[in-house]
Amino acid sequence: MKNKMVAYSFLIFMFILSGCQESNNQIGPQTTEEEVKAPRVEIMAEDHVNKNEDVQIAAHVYYGEELVDDAEVTFEIKLGEESEEVEAKLVDTGTYKIDYSFKEDGTYQVIAHTDVKSYHTMPKMEILVGEADSGATVREEHDGEHGHANHAEGDHHSSSVNITLGELTGIQAKTKVQLTATVQENNQPFSQAMVRFEIWKDGEEHHHYIDAAESTAKGTYISDYQFEEEGMYKIVVHVEREEVHDHIETSIDVQ
Repeated sequence: MKNKMVAYSFLIFMFILSGCQESNNQIGPQTTEEEVKAPRVEIMAEDHVNKNEDVQIAAHVYYGEELVDDAEVTFEIKLGEESEEVEAKLVDTGTYKIDYSFKEDGTYQVIAHTDVKSYHTMPKMEILVGEADSGATVREEHDGEHGHANHAEGDHHSSSVNITLGELTGIQAKTKVQLTATVQENNQPFSQAMVRFEIWKDGEEHHHYIDAAESTAKGTYISDYQFEEEGMYKIVVHVEREEVHDHIETSIDVQ
């Protein structure tokens, strides 16, 4: 009888061990890292045009590798302290366009404010108009406006990085959320950068600076944060690595 009990115990042990191994085999594939899709916006325009002539400015909007037709694109045309926003229209698959006439000579900054799949991104390019000096750097003027960031003018370097913020809708006060920024350069993950979120509430002078850590998905940086009050907030994402120093700014409504 004792031998039978030992045999039964051994069979039960082997059955449990087999089940554990099968469970582990099932879990393995589920932990495989999935590719993170991110929007990508390409601005299409001549980099040197004449003033008082109609020119076309377009944006090709991708989500992953696919062109998308459900994006919202607004071009901000900026010269020094003056700027104008023009909403773009979908004219072809994934292509959004405006017609614009530059009224003055100068170096303009064109920013494509783009919302797609709950992401916000704002790539930019410079356009020389008329007799503009190609050495003029509107980008430095633009960066210098953010005095709250405590950067001296001239510290910012032009770059080709594309910074994309993760979903920023439905955020509740006093609830911890994960802030996500995806950074790419020439459509490749921009890894090992120093990324920091700068956050402040409209009308307040105090700014919070939160360092982000790079996740297992290269080029994606995350940080946890809790908004203490309802209201409108500004978020600036700063990205630095070697000669690259760039940022984007957006607003969110915390309920």
